[in-house]
Amino acid sequence: MSTSEDSNIQSQLIMKSDFPIIIYSNELLMYSLYIAVSLTYTGTAEDHQGQTRRGCYLSTPVSSMEYSRDGDIVIGGILQILLVATGDTNDFVETPFSVACGGPTFQNLKHLLAFIYAIEEINNNTDILPNITLGYHIYDVCASEVLALKSVFHLISNEENPSPNFICHKKQNLIAFVGHLLSSTTYTIAQISQLYKYPQINYGALDSVFNNHILYPSLFRTVPTVYSQFKMIVQLLTHFRWAWVGIVAANEESYLQASEELIKEMKRAQICVEFKEVIAISTHAHATTIINTWEVIKRSSARVIILYLDETQFVPFLMKGPYKLISERLWIASVTLNIITDYKFKQALFSFNGSLLISIPERDIPGFSDFMTQYILTNIFNNTFIQLFWELNLGCSQALHLRDYNCSKKKILKEFLSQNMPSSYRISYAIYMAIYALAYAMHNMNLATELLKSANKGLIGTTPYKLNRYLKDLHFEKASGEDFVFSADGNIPEKFDLLNLVIYANGTMCRNHVGRFLPEVHQIDIIRESINWGPYFNQTPTSICSKPCASGHRRTHQNGKPPCCFDCVPCSDGELPNSTDLNICAKCPEDLWPNPSRDKCIQRIIDFLSYEDLLGLALSCCASICIVIVKTILITFIKHRNTPIARANNLKISYMLLVCLKLSFICTFLFIGCPTPWICLLRQTIFLFIYAVSISLVLAKTITVLLAFKATKPGNKFRNWGGASISFVLVFFCSFGEFLICTTWLIYAPPFVDTESKTIPGIIILQCNEGSFTFFYLAISYIGTLAFFCFIVAFIARKLPDQFNEAQHITFSMLVFCSVWASFIPTYLSTKGKHMVAVEIFAILASNAGLLTCIFAPKCYIILLKPHRNTKAQLSVKIKLSKAAKTP
Repeated sequence: MSTSEDSNIQSQLIMKSDFPIIIYSNELLMYSLYIAVSLTYTGTAEDHQGQTRRGCYLSTPVSSMEYSRDGDIVIGGILQILLVATGDTNDFVETPFSVACGGPTFQNLKHLLAFIYAIEEINNNTDILPNITLGYHIYDVCASEVLALKSVFHLISNEENPSPNFICHKKQNLIAFVGHLLSSTTYTIAQISQLYKYPQINYGALDSVFNNHILYPSLFRTVPTVYSQFKMIVQLLTHFRWAWVGIVAANEESYLQASEELIKEMKRAQICVEFKEVIAISTHAHATTIINTWEVIKRSSARVIILYLDETQFVPFLMKGPYKLISERLWIASVTLNIITDYKFKQALFSFNGSLLISIPERDIPGFSDFMTQYILTNIFNNTFIQLFWELNLGCSQALHLRDYNCSKKKILKEFLSQNMPSSYRISYAIYMAIYALAYAMHNMNLATELLKSANKGLIGTTPYKLNRYLKDLHFEKASGEDFVFSADGNIPEKFDLLNLVIYANGTMCRNHVGRFLPEVHQIDIIRESINWGPYFNQTPTSICSKPCASGHRRTHQNGKPPCCFDCVPCSDGELPNSTDLNICAKCPEDLWPNPSRDKCIQRIIDFLSYEDLLGLALSCCASICIVIVKTILITFIKHRNTPIARANNLKISYMLLVCLKLSFICTFLFIGCPTPWICLLRQTIFLFIYAVSISLVLAKTITVLLAFKATKPGNKFRNWGGASISFVLVFFCSFGEFLICTTWLIYAPPFVDTESKTIPGIIILQCNEGSFTFFYLAISYIGTLAFFCFIVAFIARKLPDQFNEAQHITFSMLVFCSVWASFIPTYLSTKGKHMVAVEIFAILASNAGLLTCIFAPKCYIILLKPHRNTKAQLSVKIKLSKAAKTP
């Protein structure tokens, strides 16, 4: 595009600047003067033929800045070039003041030039729309819905004084609309464009209402829908564990609805909102409302604040509030807020240093930077907007430029552009792609229907409407090699970038790329080390209502507060906080137990009476010693079997008793070590049966001695009962009863290996379950009955001659047995685990030791230490002395 062509671009500005501004602070005064100066320009502009025409001042209280260039086909642009719309509140007592625009920024200048650059680039490209020249008619409506409505009617009627519902020219070359940045203004434009079935491509409004193709069948967007950023915001909060946030939203339907939907998404992710403040969208909103919002922010404990508004609401919110008093807050700006960083009063943004901004993706526009530099330097006094930006941002007016060499426009502009020229673009790229989408759709339509012929006749009637079908089916390859295609909702794929606003000490501002949202997997990728959290935080900030509960604690909701505010209560033994619901505790599986830090379940310790255990080792040593003693006594008796004292006490019964005692001691080893099914099945029954045999032998021994002395009397009926056979018969029948009990026990309720995990926290006790305690106590009771009879018989036989009499020793042994087992039962019932097994082993050792000591210790004493008393002569003397003592 040549310089002469640039100068032919028509620009017209018709504005009224008589409006009052309310001053609230020094910063607001600067802002007000900034807007007021930018609104004082009216004048003339040249058309594309170079002829001058006088500006037309409408009687209606609206005005707008426009840029146009003729072409075979015209694209209408309704953009936000100047930042804000301003005017006093009308009371309709007098003629309403004009709605006017102000606030030129370099950022919005790029949007205008991207529109123009795309048109020029397409016109110079013979592969797109050959022999067709695209023109444009661009209106700057800033953030005014009134100006947007007027501009739409201007474009449709093709008259300076718009006539709604009338097309005043047969040749109408308007094909489509591009605009606007804001949802509210886009909605106003769409009400008219959809009525006349004009295609409209939006480059900034993300409101999901535009997804409804029944209401908006010909509206397309080169940006994703606003709701697609909800997942990104929620994942951003979740990533940094920010569960306690505040929201500031504009008092506009689209923002209020979107913020409510965001709150619902955050609730699903267990993120709570401490407050939601709504601010008026008017520039002249009362300062008290905004100050109250800042007071709420100041008092709140939430450190993360989400802004759901655009720059037209952000500026008064920023300027009218005590932003300098607010510190230690992290701001998250939704994609609707495109923070401007080139204001003269940008020091107000220092409170937002370190903020995170969600933005549409950044893309490169080949050749655009050179075009923009050349265009700005060439048209500084031909383009009204550039002139405004030059004078208000760089401090030079045209008069000053003529007088002051240091105010050289090229010198200052080149320096400014070299410092601020971006290498890639966001909203400007969305505008650029909107123009190319229309161009490719028209190119496809031209191939099918000869669009040029329709254009020469005027695009009146169905031609613009037919373009919608080609837009829906549009598919082309961008300069970057990516495919461009509209989704079924008329949007582009859901992609967002995460930016970090950094303000350096010298006032330099930049927006660093620190992450992106990946729509394919619906996840956010964050470069944490690249984030600068600003001067208020030396590490990643936290924003929570309540501190996380320590391990092993569950949450209890604080009454009257959101779910994120809670107290912590310890979980019961064996429980951990539920991983999916931290408000409840869940038990660990049966074989698991909380670890010491109580953050996970670990394998329980399996406990049983083992040989590695000190108690098990001590009991096994005692049993081994007892076995050695029994074996020694048995060897002694065998060696001295022919001595009178050994023969006088039924030697065979003594042998059998010693063997049974030895087996009983051996049985204790079945109770030590890891229980197995066979050990559990046999250990109680074998021991009880062997012990029953032992008591039966003692009983038989006592009865045999008693019968022997009774049978010595002439004519005694017990005379025929003598001999060894009676002893074995007694042992058999007494033992058979225990045999029946044990056999029945094994058949109907056999013992088995069991685990018990409730007694000792964190420990699984591996033990033998007796199967039926009824049979267990029945077997013990049967042995106790035998012992009782043995005690009675021994008591009766206590008056027999001392040399033959074991009754006294047996009586003591039975007393020991009864004492041991009587104390065993309550102790056994009151202990658990390996200690219960140890109690039973101790009872076995004690009762066996009682029998061994009371019955065999006196005999071993005589045999080994008093052999002179172990003779027949001594035996005869003892018998005679005993009889003499009993004779009166």
